[in-house]
Amino acid sequence: MDFRNPQQPKICSVIRGKSPCTSMSFHEDGAHLFVTSEADSRMRLVDCQRGTSDTPAIKFERDGVRLVEATHHNRCVLVTGKGDKTLNVGQRHPITYLSLHDNKILRQYRGCGAEVCDLSLSPIDDSFLSCSRDRTVRLWNLQQAGSLAILDLPKSGNGINLDPTGVPRASYDSTGLVFCITAPMDAGAGHLIHLYDARNYTAGAFAELKLENNLITRAIQQKVSTPEAASE
Repeated sequence: MDFRNPQQPKICSVIRGKSPCTSMSFHEDGAHLFVTSEADSRMRLVDCQRGTSDTPAIKFERDGVRLVEATHHNRCVLVTGKGDKTLNVGQRHPITYLSLHDNKILRQYRGCGAEVCDLSLSPIDDSFLSCSRDRTVRLWNLQQAGSLAILDLPKSGNGINLDPTGVPRASYDSTGLVFCITAPMDAGAGHLIHLYDARNYTAGAFAELKLENNLITRAIQQKVSTPEAASE
């Protein structure tokens, strides 16, 4: 998309695929976009400056591919696949550090007991977060195989009920100094968010935020209904 004219953004390029994409991640230089499709077990590398994907898609024959997260190297990524149920629980769903330059596995990170549903790399170092459907959030470093920490999810209490089967999410902010962990509230009411100091995460969350869907909906409706908003 071209947003130089925010009133009329234009589609600059359309890159077609045979299956829906599952995950997308930009490299920090903005020149490359990594796109995965779980349905056909392929990952494409998009040249954002030319708006093309000329290189052949990478096929993950054995393990499949679901999520991708760009790293600081423009030809190295973190990927997750479908897992292997024949292995022990903590070994079934590895996160793979892959070099696309020579199609080589640099390292695998094991410990997640269920499908990995989210990845987030720090913008300032090699730390990254993973979230799993076993409701664990783990902190890792690209340079070592074992997780650095298992972080606590927000908990029910003070009139807030969390979904006991809800999937957590985690993300670094743009400075890399803060990361957040979210847990969905019961009955789709919203999310509880914990903020952590990335340099002192062992001290626990320094802030807790409650994001309620009904309040967001009400704020959007009020904004849209005001004459000022309509004239913008």
